[in-house]
Amino acid sequence: MLILRLTKRVGATLAFAVIGVSGVHAADQVPVLLGKNDWLFTPYEFANPTDAASTQASIQAFERINKLFERKGIALALVIVPSKIRIHADQLPDDKPLDAYTNEKYEKTAKLLQDAGLNVVNLNQAFLKSPNRTSDTPIFLRLDTHWSPTGALLAAETIRSMIDSTPSLKAAWASTPEVRYTLEPAAKKSNTRARDLVRYLPKDAQTYTPERILWNTVTRASASKAGLQGPDENVGITVIGSSYTNKNTGYPDSIRYTLQRDLLDISLPVDQGPWYGMEAYLKDEAFKTNKPKLIIWEVPERELRSPPSAKYRDARYVIDNDEWYAHVSALLK
Repeated sequence: MLILRLTKRVGATLAFAVIGVSGVHAADQVPVLLGKNDWLFTPYEFANPTDAASTQASIQAFERINKLFERKGIALALVIVPSKIRIHADQLPDDKPLDAYTNEKYEKTAKLLQDAGLNVVNLNQAFLKSPNRTSDTPIFLRLDTHWSPTGALLAAETIRSMIDSTPSLKAAWASTPEVRYTLEPAAKKSNTRARDLVRYLPKDAQTYTPERILWNTVTRASASKAGLQGPDENVGITVIGSSYTNKNTGYPDSIRYTLQRDLLDISLPVDQGPWYGMEAYLKDEAFKTNKPKLIIWEVPERELRSPPSAKYRDARYVIDNDEWYAHVSALLK
């Protein structure tokens, strides 16, 4: 079981303690799909037409909270992380290819979200078109569910492009203080400890050597142009999301670099879901005392079929859809 507890604030990062470990679902054992060339996948990323109603409930929840943010003068960019099984479908086993429904779901759902008034950062197209997808620095990690530093940086670059082309997002970004950051790619690859899918393999499974990746180092190069105040007083952008937003993926720092802004980054275990995490943030002093101009909300594609009322989570993280909306409405009065 995973328990969320706000423990401390470090610079412009909210740190949450995670006590205990469970699978992607609180009640389910997570199987692993053995792909080609030692690639591993989670079958949970395959979608199903029976998810249509729950996906629509999630779309409605996003639409409703987006309108609440708009009334508060907060711009929202919704970043949907595409499923690894689509981006690296060429590495799926021959007996489990990517089906048409799963292949099309991202674009169809993104269109529905856009029609509902949300600013959706389409990472699916950016990832599929990237030459890195089939290179030796792929978008996702081979032995892990998460994106690689390459994917994290591409996500950040796509977010910047979306902001530049969307007046409401660009205005929100422009209203926050500039902070200079530099990015330096590593000269050579090094091992990564990220291999969450390996942990779910049977004890007698083959041994997988550590994956080697190219890291990027992002460094703050100057103080804010707004003055000499610390980052807590000046931060006007919040990046919130699942474990893809964890600082160890390189995603928050990549956004700092592409936006040339400091930000508050909040990563929560995917078991708790995006709805619980957003409500927890809105309840926290970090939001109450320093309301952001721009929220960049990262949500894995597989979570789109899991509205607040999704039953697979631990009971403490499950809430009626309308009740969740009532909670966030009260917090955003």
